[in-house]
Amino acid sequence: MERTPSELEFHQVFERITDAYVALDRDWRYTYLNAKACELFGRRAEDLVGRHIWTEFPEGVDQPFHRAYEQAMAEQRPLQIEAYYPPYERWFENRIYPSVDGLTIYFLDITERKRAEHELLQQQRMLTQAQQVAHIGSWEWDIAANRVAWSAELYRIYGVAPGRHAATFEAYLALVHPQDSQHVRQVIEQAAVDHLPFEFEERIVRPDGAVRTLFSRGAVDVDEAGLAIRMVGACQDITERKHAEQLEAGQHEILAGIAAQRPLVQNLEQIAHLHEEMNPGALCSLLLLDESGRHVLHGAAPSLPEAYSRALHGLEIGDAHGSCGTAAWCGERVVVADITTHPYWENYRSLALVHGLRACWSTPVFGSGGQVLGTFAVYFREPREPRPEELHSIDRMLPITGIAIESDRLTRRLRERNRFFEMSLEIFCILDPRTQRLVQFNPSLPRVTGYAADELKSRSYREFLRMEDGSTDKDPMLQRDAAGQPVYDFVNRCICRDGGERLLEWVSFAAPDGLLYAVARDITERRRIEAELAYASSHDLVTGLPHYLLLEQVVEGMLRDPGGSTSLLAIGLDRFQLVNASVSHAAGDDVLQRLAARLQAAAGGQGQVARVAGDEFVVAAAGLSSVGALELAERLRQAVAEPLEGPGYRLRLTASVGISYSPVHGRDPKSLLRRAEAAMYQAKQEGRDCVVEFSAAEMQNLEDRLQLGNHLRDAIRLGELELYYQPQYRAADRCMTGFEALLRWNSRQLGQVLPGRFIPVAEALGLMPEIGEWVIDAACRQLREWLDRGYRDFTLAVNVAAQQLQRPGLVGQVADALRRHAVPPAMLDIEITESTFMENVWRVRLRLAELKALGIRLSLDDFGTGYSSLAYLKQFPIDKLKIDQSFVRGLPLDEADAAIVRTIMAVAHELHMRVAAEGVATGPQADFLAAAGCDELQGNHLGPALPAASAEERFSPVSV
Repeated sequence: MERTPSELEFHQVFERITDAYVALDRDWRYTYLNAKACELFGRRAEDLVGRHIWTEFPEGVDQPFHRAYEQAMAEQRPLQIEAYYPPYERWFENRIYPSVDGLTIYFLDITERKRAEHELLQQQRMLTQAQQVAHIGSWEWDIAANRVAWSAELYRIYGVAPGRHAATFEAYLALVHPQDSQHVRQVIEQAAVDHLPFEFEERIVRPDGAVRTLFSRGAVDVDEAGLAIRMVGACQDITERKHAEQLEAGQHEILAGIAAQRPLVQNLEQIAHLHEEMNPGALCSLLLLDESGRHVLHGAAPSLPEAYSRALHGLEIGDAHGSCGTAAWCGERVVVADITTHPYWENYRSLALVHGLRACWSTPVFGSGGQVLGTFAVYFREPREPRPEELHSIDRMLPITGIAIESDRLTRRLRERNRFFEMSLEIFCILDPRTQRLVQFNPSLPRVTGYAADELKSRSYREFLRMEDGSTDKDPMLQRDAAGQPVYDFVNRCICRDGGERLLEWVSFAAPDGLLYAVARDITERRRIEAELAYASSHDLVTGLPHYLLLEQVVEGMLRDPGGSTSLLAIGLDRFQLVNASVSHAAGDDVLQRLAARLQAAAGGQGQVARVAGDEFVVAAAGLSSVGALELAERLRQAVAEPLEGPGYRLRLTASVGISYSPVHGRDPKSLLRRAEAAMYQAKQEGRDCVVEFSAAEMQNLEDRLQLGNHLRDAIRLGELELYYQPQYRAADRCMTGFEALLRWNSRQLGQVLPGRFIPVAEALGLMPEIGEWVIDAACRQLREWLDRGYRDFTLAVNVAAQQLQRPGLVGQVADALRRHAVPPAMLDIEITESTFMENVWRVRLRLAELKALGIRLSLDDFGTGYSSLAYLKQFPIDKLKIDQSFVRGLPLDEADAAIVRTIMAVAHELHMRVAAEGVATGPQADFLAAAGCDELQGNHLGPALPAASAEERFSPVSV
C-alpha cells in the first residue's frame, strides 16, 4: 500500500522520535509503528500493521496497559500509566492520546528509574527500621523558618503524633523536662554561635507522664555570610541503659551490704531508695511474712509515714486484705489504681487515705524454693494505673529483694546452727586425712574422750580413733561402703584418756578439698541396750525362757526330719489372774519363775520349754510317741500341781495341758501350736487340771473358726457389719429413753452370722479393737443423723469388749468419733461386762476414768455373772448397773431371783447408780421390776432389736 506524501512526511517525523510510538485504529489494529517500537517489540512494522494488538500480544490482555487503553478510548481523554510488563521484564511509562479514529501511544522504558526509586525506598525503609531498632530518631531545624522536621522514630520516642505536634523549636522545648529545659536551650544557642557540633543528655516528659532520658547529637549548617541557617541531628532513647546502669550500680552496693551481713532493714531501705530514685513519685514499702506465713511484718518503707507502717505490722493476710495482704495470700501481683473505690481496701481505706495514699501496686517476693517471703509494694499519692515499664522496673527489683531476705534468714540460721553445734551433745569434726589431724571440733569431743582441746589438736586422731574390729592397719575415718560414695556412715572405737572405750557412730562427708566433715554420736549405751533388747525380744524377761518365736525356729528344725514326729504341749495355768489379784504382781512374777524352773526340770532332756503368754507355756519335743507325749504332759501337769511357797504367799495351782502331733495335726509350727492350744482350751472346758489330745472333731471346729475368721477380717472393708437398735424404756411410765446398739454380720459368703458365733472368733483373733472402733463410729454417726432429724432426750449404748479396754487408743477413738460427728458426749453410753473388771483391775479403772472425763455415761452390763467383788464395784465411776437376764427370766415367781434383783437394786441405788434390767420378756416381769424400783427396762416384750430405719419409728413425732 503506497503512502501519500503527507503520510510519508508525518511518519518521517515520528521516525525521528527517540521513544517507541504506535498508532491503533478503533478496532485495535496497528496503523503505524516507528523504528523504536519495532526494536522494542522485536517485530517488523509490516508484520504488525493491520493486525489486532491483543491477537499479536495476548499476554497483555487484562493487564494494566489493556485496561488503560480501553479507559482512554471510552472516556476520550489522555491517560498516563506506569506498569511492569512481565514478558519483557521491564517497567514502561505509557502516554495515551485518544481520538475518534483510534489511539496514539508513546512507550518510555523507565526500568532504570524504577530500580533507582526502589533502591532509594529500600534505603529509607532500612534507615527507619535501624532507627526503630536503635531507638534513634533524626531531626532537622530550619532556623530561619523555625520549622522542625522529625523522623517517624523520633515521634515514637517522644510519644506524640505528627498531626498534634507543632513543628517548632518552642514546641520541642515544651516537651523537655523542666529541670533540663534551660540547659538544653543554652547548648543549642551556643552551637548556633560557635557553629560546632554539639551533644547533650536530656529528660523529656511524654504526654502520658512517662519520663525518658535521651542522648542528642547535632551539627550546624551556615550560609555564605556565616550565619547558622540549619541544624540537623540524631536523638537516641537511652532510658533503659541509664536505668540499667543505675540499677547495676545500686544493686552492686546492695549485694556488697548483703555479703557484709549488714542488717536486713538497711538492705531493704536501700532497695526502696533505689527504686524510688529510678521511678520518681513512687513510695516503696517492703513487707515480710512471719514464720507462720499468715501475717505481714514491717520491713522497710523510708518514704511512707511511720504511723502507717506501724499500723501494717502484724496484719493478717488473706483475700481482699488490701493490696499486700491479697498479693501475699494469692501469690500474684495486685494492682489497685484507686484505693478510694477498690473493694480490697474496704477495711483499710481510711488508714491509707488519712496518710494521703491513693494507689498501691503490690507484688509478692518469692524465695528460691517458690515460697512467698513478703511483698514489694509501690504507693502513689494520686490514683493511677501502672505503665508496662513501671511494672518491669518493679520486677527487676524482686530478685535482689528475695536475696536480701533469704540471705538474712540463712545468716540467722547459721548463727543458730553454730550455737547449736556448741551446745550439741553430738560430736562435730573436720579432719584432714593427709596429716591425720583434727582441723576443728566442738566441745563434745573433749567431753567424750577426756582429752583437752590442745591435746586433741596436737595428736594424730589415729591414736584414739580405731577400727571397730580392733585392727590398726587402716585409717578408721577413710572407710567406704561398697559403692564408694563420698557420704558414708560407720562405727569405730574411741580410746579415751582414762583408758576406757566408747563406740562412736559416724556420718562423714569427703569434700573435694580432701577434708572430712564428720558427725558422731556415742552409741556405747545404745549398743548395750540393743544387746539386752535382742535378748529380751527372744526371751521372757520374767522367767528367762525363750519366747515362742525362738522356739518356733527349734520346731522348724524338728519338722525337717521326714521320719520323725514332733509334739507340741500347750500348758495353760488355771485361773492364774486370781494370783495377781490376791498376792500382787511381784508375787505373781515370782510364781512364774518357780513354775518355769519346775517345767524345765520336768521336761528334762525330752523337750524345749518356752513362755508364749502371761499364763501359758509351750513344750516342744521330738521323737516321742503319743504315749510318751502323754507321759511328759502328765509330768508337767503334776509339776505345776505341787504346792508353791514364796515370800508372803503359799499357793496350789493346777494346769490344763493340750497336745498336738505332726504330721497328723499340722506340718508347720503355727498349725501345731494353734491345735495344741485348742486342746488346752478343751481341757479347761472339761474341768481344768487335765491333759487333752487334739481330736479330729476339734480340728474340724477349729477349721470352721479359721474360715469364719478369714471372712470376718474383711467384714468392715466389705461393709458387711450393721448395727441394730433395741429400745430402752423408763420403768415407771414406759417412756423410751434410748437404744442399745447391737452388732450384726451379714456375710456375703456365709449369710447372716449370729453374734454368739462370730464375737468369740473376733476376740480370739484380736479383731475386737478394730470392730469396736467401727461400732463406736457407726453409733455416733447414727446419733448425729437422729439429732439432725430433730430427735432429742435419748441415749445410745455401745458395748465395749475387754480387748478394747486394754488398748490405750480407746479413749482417743471415742473422743475422735464424738468430735467428728459433733455428738454431745452425754448421749453416748459405754457398756462393759462385769467380767472385764477381772482382766486388769488397775488398767480398767484408769481407762474408765479417762472415758468418764470425756463426759460420756458408763454402764456395767450382765451384772451378777462375773464373780466380781462389791469392793471393786465402788472403785469404778459407773452410772448404771444392768441386771443380767438370767436373773430376770424367773421373775416374778422365782423367790431367789426376786431376792437377788432387789439386793442388786438396793446396792446400786446406795452407790448412786441407776439400775436397768435386760431380757424383759413378759408383762408381769416388767411390772415386778418397776414396782421393785428398777429404773429402766429392755427386752423383746418392750421392743426387739431393729435396723436403724425401723428403730427410728420408736421416737415420738418431732414437733414442728
